[in-house]
Amino acid sequence: MRFKAAALLLLTTSLSPAIAADINYEGATALEKKLTTYLPENLVKDGLVKVRPGTEDYEVTFDPTVLLKDVDKAKVSISGLKPFLSLVRPLEDGLWRFVQDADLNVTGSFDGGPEKTDFTYRIDKMHSEGVVDPELLYFKSLDMKADGIAFASKTPKQTIDGRFAGMTGTLAAERKSPDTVDMRSNTTFGAFTESLTSEGNSRVDISADSLTGDVAIKDLHYKPLQEIVFFILDRADKEKLLPDEQKKLKELVRANLPMFGQLLETFELTNLKVSTPQGEFGAESARYSVTADGLRDGASFRIGFGIDKPTSPPDLVPIVYRQAIPESIDIEIGVKDIAVASGLTYFLDNANFNADEPLTEAQSAEMGKRFLPNGELHLTYENVSARSSIYDVTMTGSSTVRPDTPNKQKTDVTIVARDFDKTVAYLQDNAKAVPEYGQAAFMLLMIKGFGEATSDNGLRWHVEVDENSKIKINGRDMAFPQ
Repeated sequence: MRFKAAALLLLTTSLSPAIAADINYEGATALEKKLTTYLPENLVKDGLVKVRPGTEDYEVTFDPTVLLKDVDKAKVSISGLKPFLSLVRPLEDGLWRFVQDADLNVTGSFDGGPEKTDFTYRIDKMHSEGVVDPELLYFKSLDMKADGIAFASKTPKQTIDGRFAGMTGTLAAERKSPDTVDMRSNTTFGAFTESLTSEGNSRVDISADSLTGDVAIKDLHYKPLQEIVFFILDRADKEKLLPDEQKKLKELVRANLPMFGQLLETFELTNLKVSTPQGEFGAESARYSVTADGLRDGASFRIGFGIDKPTSPPDLVPIVYRQAIPESIDIEIGVKDIAVASGLTYFLDNANFNADEPLTEAQSAEMGKRFLPNGELHLTYENVSARSSIYDVTMTGSSTVRPDTPNKQKTDVTIVARDFDKTVAYLQDNAKAVPEYGQAAFMLLMIKGFGEATSDNGLRWHVEVDENSKIKINGRDMAFPQ
């Protein structure tokens, strides 16, 4: 339902330069016909999209209540949902100016599972203004702002209540070639709070000063993707696809490979606080990132997490351990050389979209093999680091794993440690209180002998482990007792 509504709302801003620049009834009729060309006939008749000429703009109305007409009212009830009005004005260069002012105050319930869920979504005020590129079916530029954002849900077991003080955002698209575009969105939410109350009145409160998101997609092949969206919309109400329709959908997906060149996504929370019955946890900042290549052979995927200055309840961690807690942590790992196109092609060649399971168990296993050339999974450690007042350690490198023979793996990593002597001194000074610290200090002193000095007074270990578990450190063969 959400995908369908979003796609249809996007269509309401997808205008053609062929429509007359003058604001008149003929232009409104032509615009409405264009906007509804790809919609199922029943949605067109029910008035999902309506266009009428205004004084200076076309008034485009998108009525989401039409999408709920056939919903089982015994399971789903929604109130407060109302049409969205957008003002669209043709520009001299063939683009279109878009303006929308709206608010949202929707309540309802959903009873499609083991328990009933009541929900509320509210936005006191939202404003969007930008320019639409009619050929892209997307915004060339768009600025958005919203105030008073709130949401809530309630089940017999849990209640969630969340709020954002406001939101600002931008969307942009730039043509890179006749067939590809670069797209980017930036969004910032302010003063976020969320409360979760479970059975027995156990409560967790989450808050942050801000939440920012930056998503970019490069070299998107937009025309084949549009065809897939229109194909799905035209058959959204069908339970099963005819053989010719399955064939057509598979052809459209193949035509869309690799779909895009690269996806970049980052999110960050500042001044995060989590209050629990055990006390308050938090961090100065917490972040998450994803980098992914297009759906092609030889593709790579990376995911990253980071946290700065984490905090915990004062009495939770004994004083002797507190300096050992990292002041910052970064973990960025990935996989590379994945044959995504080969795996998807096998899926398309064998999938039955009408079956409960599109592939048999044997076919699923075979598809998995197609994704991994030579049966190898290549892991990368782009940046793994931990820092505090007594240590600074980073690791980069890679591992090669064979899922069919997990004992046959190779690793090649480089570890660099700074403040090494400070780390050892801390462990030795606290060995009486924590005997394990004494053992750790002894091990670190042994490891120090294998390290090589770096230009910034650190120590470096280049560790290689082959498929026979033989180890080299900085090029020297190591013989450890088995």
